[in-house]
Amino acid sequence: MKKQTISTVIYAVYLSAALILSASINVAQAAVASKNETAIKNLSITNPTDNYSVKVGDQLTRTISFSVATSHTLTKSALPKKMSEFKGIELVDVTMDEVVNDQTKNYKLTFVYQVFVNPGVPSAMQLPKLAIALTGGETSPVVSVPSWSFWFAPLVVGNNNNAMKAMQSDIRPPLLDADTHQNRFIGLLALAGLSLLALLYMNADGRWLPFMGGAFAQAHRQLKKLAKGAQTKTQKEEKQALVYVHQAFNSHYGANIFARDIDHFITIRPTFAKMKAEITDFFDYSNKSLYATEPKDSAQIIQNLVHLSKALRDCERGV
Repeated sequence: MKKQTISTVIYAVYLSAALILSASINVAQAAVASKNETAIKNLSITNPTDNYSVKVGDQLTRTISFSVATSHTLTKSALPKKMSEFKGIELVDVTMDEVVNDQTKNYKLTFVYQVFVNPGVPSAMQLPKLAIALTGGETSPVVSVPSWSFWFAPLVVGNNNNAMKAMQSDIRPPLLDADTHQNRFIGLLALAGLSLLALLYMNADGRWLPFMGGAFAQAHRQLKKLAKGAQTKTQKEEKQALVYVHQAFNSHYGANIFARDIDHFITIRPTFAKMKAEITDFFDYSNKSLYATEPKDSAQIIQNLVHLSKALRDCERGV
């Protein structure tokens, strides 16, 4: 009888101690929760918009925003590690944005998860719950983020045999009518070729095209070659340069041409009409040079004849 009484007393004491400990734990947890609510302000948790038909490889973004006093600090080491895995879900990216005001710190956390398992049947999965602890201040508040569940939809229900049966052959894309574009391209290509030939005809010194080897074109080439010689030019080179131009005039006129024949030359060769003043100046200078005795800058005169022959060559080519 005494042993039963003692056992009853011990059991009563043990039960009382357990109740007291449980009450203490509940009080402590309530106190921590109260402190968290006081320290953490404006807590906002944004989970992905769709919680169904998530497939392998899909990314799920979760955003957590909150404010704390400036005495508290969130370090990156308190966040889940990038590339960590939870039941077939991998954390592929973690970012933390911090904005500090006078009295508060505003945090924005972004977690990007990716599903990398592919069960053969629809399955219920979830993003893990988080407990993010801050440091500083009298307490160390913890941001608690609950788990978030979603439905995973497999690409193909069953095994590889079902997948092979579900495969379809590729559809050949429809052909486009390229005739219009091809004809347009050929036309533009021909136009570009004609433009290139026109530029060559107007500016080239060679004889690449018919009608490019006229008398003034030949005189222009000879004068350029003469001008590229030694820097010091004598009266001999100058007279040779004048001869080149005279020979070109004679070739177009069909006989020796003199200053008195300029008007008749313009009549039979109207493309040279715009150069009548320059032609007249050339013949005047050529006549005077036969009797001139004072020294002249022959190199500059030859260079002037190079420019004159080029202008006469353009008239010869009708450009």
